[in-house]
Formats: sequence, structure tokens, C-alpha cells
Amino acid sequence: MNRMTSIACSLAAIILLGACSREVTVKIGVAAPMSGPLAQYGKDIANGAQVAVDELNADRFYIDGKRARFELAIEDDKASPEEGVAVAKRLAGAGVSAVFGHFNSGVSIAAAPVYAAAGIPQLSVSTNPKYTRMGLKTTFRITADDIQQGAALANLIRDKLRSKTLYIVDDRTTFGTGIADEVERGVQSKMLQATRLGLDAKGADFTDVAKKIAASSADTVFFGGDEAAGMPLLVALRAAGSEAKFVVADAMCDNSTVRKAKGSADNNYYCTIAGVPSSWLSAGIAFSEMYKAKFGKPGAYSALSYDGIHVLAQAMQEGRSTSPQTFLPTLTKASFSGKIQGGIEFDEKGDIKDGTVVIYQVIGGEMVEQRNLL
Repeated sequence: MNRMTSIACSLAAIILLGACSREVTVKIGVAAPMSGPLAQYGKDIANGAQVAVDELNADRFYIDGKRARFELAIEDDKASPEEGVAVAKRLAGAGVSAVFGHFNSGVSIAAAPVYAAAGIPQLSVSTNPKYTRMGLKTTFRITADDIQQGAALANLIRDKLRSKTLYIVDDRTTFGTGIADEVERGVQSKMLQATRLGLDAKGADFTDVAKKIAASSADTVFFGGDEAAGMPLLVALRAAGSEAKFVVADAMCDNSTVRKAKGSADNNYYCTIAGVPSSWLSAGIAFSEMYKAKFGKPGAYSALSYDGIHVLAQAMQEGRSTSPQTFLPTLTKASFSGKIQGGIEFDEKGDIKDGTVVIYQVIGGEMVEQRNLL
């Protein structure tokens, strides 16, 4: 090797080393059910996060003068609190900068202390109020909570649907009982007769329960919980001849749920989503097009995870660090640009300020937004 070749190689090495030193890899965990009855929700969350990561990487996003290359560490929590704790430990051990998860309230609550011990910010779509009221500095919620969602559901049942006899059923999970409590509290102040029932998804006789509800002539059924118990209850109700309005919260508010119902949701089915639909803003429409090109039609939680990843990236940029302990304080102090949610700020508990709840009705086998029912 002659002297000029040696100098050229040395310069190339210096340039390459300099380029590498101006880059940083950012790993963000995504934790949700990727298997089992709620797998579609988890996959929607993971896909929305992937669209955000692809966009950030294509846009040459910089943190503290270094180009950030984002990657996801996706974990299946199987909608189980125990598995959620195990997932949290794995993600903490993998050195993630932040976590978007979990989907189920019971899982988010169980996993939160693990993230808190590691100083890792946890941004969740879980709606049970307890999640952000455990005194942890790492818990953040990107949706309205069940106090807000329960009030919207109670208003829907009481004032918009003008229900006279209501059957409230919950699946005895953290989320199910929590949202049912809020709805029951919200309808008590009006002239509305309500009956409450708790059931276990694994041991319930749904045919018997449906017959009791049908015999009660209830004009409305509110179900608090997810599809494991909600779907067989709905199918059994329709089989028993009940045309009662079936009202649910966000764990059963997705077009995939409607498809699984195989016609049972095509009449008198109402649900809520705690979050802004992608159709409200032009940036949301652009997101939908990007999502469709990669994964097909977005799910109910795809837009929230997409926004969530962008918020976490902006917090790192604002805090000039990918170290969770360093940028964590910016999440409670700064304002962020949710591309779909609009401006996003968190209060001292970690709850989103001015959370939005949207009501949908199934019409012709599709969920249709109903602003007149708010």
C-alpha cells in the first residue's frame, strides 16, 4: 500500500467513524396482546407504531445533534397481568428508552411498577383511572380515562338513547368493573331502572344470562369488558330474541369486533373510543394512507400508537437525550404535536389534558361516528 492509498484509507475511516458517532439507535418497546382473542388490537397498536417509526427514520429525525434511528421491541403480553410483568422485565433488560403499552388496564397497572423502578416512561391506552394514580412518575395516558368515557357512555344511555330499563354487565376484570362502575354512577341521578350483573368469561352460561336479560324487557344492555365475555353475551342476546341496545366501551369498539359478531352487532350496537379519529385532521388522513399501503385499514388504536411514538420521539428531542431518566421530565413539562390528536399535554398525574371521547354506531356492518350522540 503506497502512502497516498494509506492516507485515503485513513480519511475514509475517520469519516465513517464520524458518521457513526453522529447516529444513535433508539429502541422503543411496544407491549400488547399479540395472541389470543384480543390479538387484533395488539397488532393494530404495533402496526401504528411501525408506521411512526418508518416515518421518523425516513424524515432523518435528530436528537441532540445525532440522527436517530428508531426500532421497535414488540412483546406479546397475552392480555395477562402476570405476563405483562414478565414483558416489562424483558423490555427493561433490553434497554428500551420508552414503552408504548399496555392495552388492558389490568396489565398496564401490573407492569407499571417495573417500568417505574427502571425509570422508563410508559405511555398507555389503558383507561382505568388507577393506572395514573399510583404515585408513579413514569405512567402516562394518551387517551381520556374511564371517568370521562363513563360519563359519555352514561349520557348516551340516559339522554340520547332515552333508556328506561338498563342491564349493566361486567366481566369482573379491572377494566370491565371500572368502566361499569362509572356508567352505573352516571345513570343513577336520573329516572332509570338499572340492574347489575358480574360474570366470568370462562364459567358463565351466556344462554341463561341472555334469557334473563331478555325476560327483564331491558331496552338497553351496557357491557363492561372485552370480547372474551362480551361477544358470546351479544350473540346469545340476539339468539334469545332481544333487540336491546347493546352499548360497550373501547375494548369492543373496532371493525374487527363487528366482523367477529357475524351480524349480531348490525342492529342497536353502540361503542366509544377514547381518542381522536384519524379522519378529523389532514395529517390523520395522510396517516391512514400510509397505514393502508403497509397493513390495510387502520384499527381503532393504530392512530393512538402512531401519535404516541411521535410524542415519545419529541420528548427525547426536547430533552436532548434518549436516556429515559434524562428526557422523562419533559413529558410533564412540554407540549407535543400529536399528528392526529393535535396538541398533547400531560398533567401532573400523567393523564392527557382535554381527552376526547367519540361515539360510534354500527350501521350496515361498519362503525360510523355519531357526533350527534355526544
